[in-house]
Amino acid sequence: MDNVGKRNLFLEKKAEISGNSSARSRIALILDEGSFMEVGAFVKQRPTELGGIADAAAEGVVTGWGTIDGAPVCVFSQDVSALGGAVSEMHAKKICALYDYALKTGVPVIGIFDSKGARIAEGVDALNGYASIIAKATAAGSLVPQIAVIAGNCGGATAITAACFDFVVAVNGCEYYYNSPTVLASRSGKPEVKAGAAEAAANGLAAFDCASDAEAAGIVRSLISYLPANSSGDKNYDSTSDDINRLADIDAMGAGDAASVLANVADCGQYLEVGSKYAEEVFTGFARFDGEAVAVVGVCGTVTAAGAAKAADFIGFADMFGLSVVTVLNSDGYDCSAAFEASGLTAAASLAGAYASATVPTVTLLTGNATGSAYVTIGSKGLGCDMVFAWPQAEVSALSAPAAVDMLCTEELRKADDPVAARAKLTEEYNDKLAAPYEAAKRGFIDEIIDPAETRQALVYALGLLSTKN
Repeated sequence: MDNVGKRNLFLEKKAEISGNSSARSRIALILDEGSFMEVGAFVKQRPTELGGIADAAAEGVVTGWGTIDGAPVCVFSQDVSALGGAVSEMHAKKICALYDYALKTGVPVIGIFDSKGARIAEGVDALNGYASIIAKATAAGSLVPQIAVIAGNCGGATAITAACFDFVVAVNGCEYYYNSPTVLASRSGKPEVKAGAAEAAANGLAAFDCASDAEAAGIVRSLISYLPANSSGDKNYDSTSDDINRLADIDAMGAGDAASVLANVADCGQYLEVGSKYAEEVFTGFARFDGEAVAVVGVCGTVTAAGAAKAADFIGFADMFGLSVVTVLNSDGYDCSAAFEASGLTAAASLAGAYASATVPTVTLLTGNATGSAYVTIGSKGLGCDMVFAWPQAEVSALSAPAAVDMLCTEELRKADDPVAARAKLTEEYNDKLAAPYEAAKRGFIDEIIDPAETRQALVYALGLLSTKN
């Protein structure tokens, strides 16, 4: 066969393997146009003792690399149209080989999951394939960011694999579970519970839920824009036209929550919230200050065990990948409930430990309450936070003012002619004298009390100063 014939044969085989699968279209949505370089397209299964089984195009998974806004990434996409995207020995080897490329070059990994399970005919070889992928994902966990997109079916061992990733994006219409809803319903005798994108987000299994593959692609691209390529220590910077001395809108930040603060003080008011449907009292997300990408943790209200764990995990990720941490605190403490007693202490300890062990720059902004254990465990000076700012209306105290008055002023209230008026007066005095941020500032627990309008300037300058922290 001459060269022309060989090329034509190659094109025929390539067409047979490629087709028009959803796996490739999903990759195309995520990557820069024309940047995808596929590898492993001709990988094929080995014969099994049970005899040959139908071939799967590209062995049920498309692997390769490309760019997102010019930044290189490795990506794999399971192809449900090729034998259900079932994981086989060679399917797994393709993904593991892709991880080897990612670890050699220090680039993020994006995995698109849409598989009906393992190739049962391969037996333990298929099961070992799952274990191999999990081992690679675990090894990569401290080295490169990993983003999973649950685009279709993702159950059992495949779901365990996806859960190893740093961020999970679930697409409407997907199913993400260990035991399928049908199996659970038959075992329990209870009505079937959904395991879709909305449920995954509400349960904290997915950081994002979205309506379509296109929306998921947009989230992945946005995430990559904020993340460092790897954990080598290089920060993620981008140019900005925003004035570092721009004054913030005090009224718009009145609630003192992280979202309203970021909308007014982050570069161009832009940020990306992560995990917005789970433990909603805790905000986690990314923003930029003078071009530097930073991780933001916001706590507003009473903290649950789930909220504490959510914040601790996010701070751990930020510390691993060299992202400075900005904390916005307005909390009256931890949840008073049996549920918190069951698991909250461990979560709160993990949160405090995440701050205490963080090696990246940490800046805290007190916008409202910083009461009791919330102050102790969330970005306090005592935990090693580098810089603490407070708005004038912040309240820093061991107890809330009403609780403190009831505990400390029992005799005065008992003797008062008008106990209600006396309690109100004593509460106001406690707030003004003991809980005001000036008392904490006197002792060096707050570095500066700032005008809320100058919040952007304070945060930008602090992050700039700390950018060379060793």
